[in-house]
Amino acid sequence: MGPDSYYDILGVSQSASDTEIKKAYRSLARKYHPDVCKEPGAEEKFKKINEAYSVLSDAQKRAQYDNMGHEAYSSASKGSYAGGGYSGGFSADFSGFGDIFETFFGGGFGGGRQRAGPRPGADLLMKMRITLEEAALGTEKEVGVDHVEPCPECDGSGSETKKTTTCPTCGGSGQMRQMSQSIFGNFVRMTPCTACGGRGRVPETRCKACGGTGHRRARQTVKVRIPPGVDTGMRLRMEGYGDAGDYGAPPGDLYIEISVAPHRSFTRRGDDLETTVDISPAQAVLGSEVEVQTIDGRTVVLNVPPGVQHNTGLKIPGEGVRWQTKPGDMLVRVRIVVPNRLTDEERELYLRLLEIEGHKPSAKGAKKGKGFFQDVVDKVKETVK
Repeated sequence: MGPDSYYDILGVSQSASDTEIKKAYRSLARKYHPDVCKEPGAEEKFKKINEAYSVLSDAQKRAQYDNMGHEAYSSASKGSYAGGGYSGGFSADFSGFGDIFETFFGGGFGGGRQRAGPRPGADLLMKMRITLEEAALGTEKEVGVDHVEPCPECDGSGSETKKTTTCPTCGGSGQMRQMSQSIFGNFVRMTPCTACGGRGRVPETRCKACGGTGHRRARQTVKVRIPPGVDTGMRLRMEGYGDAGDYGAPPGDLYIEISVAPHRSFTRRGDDLETTVDISPAQAVLGSEVEVQTIDGRTVVLNVPPGVQHNTGLKIPGEGVRWQTKPGDMLVRVRIVVPNRLTDEERELYLRLLEIEGHKPSAKGAKKGKGFFQDVVDKVKETVK
């Protein structure tokens, strides 16, 4: 996996159990949380710990990570898509010691290190259902997204003059100090200033169009590039397409969660695609060339070997799901279909075959006619007359 693998970050082996991973994570998160650890680089270390746990604690993400390797998985999550998660915003499980941090610092994690200044925009999440063809081959789609954008009247400043001033309530710190008591003694609790929302600055003259918020609701059209190989649960990251941030702060990101619809002919097995083809008993006995349609609509020839058995899987290399490195394969399951209608010539051949094998046909089988089902149809017609 490499020196910076998620297993190395948490200090566990690749075969570690879920319990071992969770125990290691809690210990490291408690040690390196920026509200507790003041060492240089503690915040970055904490982010890496959280990122590692968010992947290894999820069975699906962990399997994808183990299969792809650290570098490929990391580049995918930072680039076009990630295996069911994203780095924006912590979503890890801090249960068991979150109450300790809240007692010390207030407002849960990060409450004690709230800093004045413009806040980045929030990330957005939307679900998208695509076909198996689109998942296997990749595609582009346009989607409409409701989001928060900067007010065009004040350019997102919240002020008619497009200028802001220092918050008179907090003096520009963006925080209010509160004393709280606990069993450990008195602690100073820092909370965001209610007047400026923790920004430290307020509009010089409130914008009438947005009421001083600097934002408005709007709908944007986003072109989403869906790379080949995505699967249900994966998320695509659209950087900068989330909600607008405060004046001077970057916007959030948009995450597209993929859901792949079932296909009438193909079933996905990882990077492989499975389908079926019907052949006759003669084709099964003697072998044959059969035409099979691929996921992209092409027709390829499948060589069925002599003596193939019912439900046997035959592989066509490279005709599965396209991936970053190499495509998967197509597995074609053979279904031997017995005809229910025979011509006189076919019946004679089957009777001759039974004779060679030393068997006798049933009374109906030996009867010369159009076939059992056609006989039923003819009898119904006679009854109607």
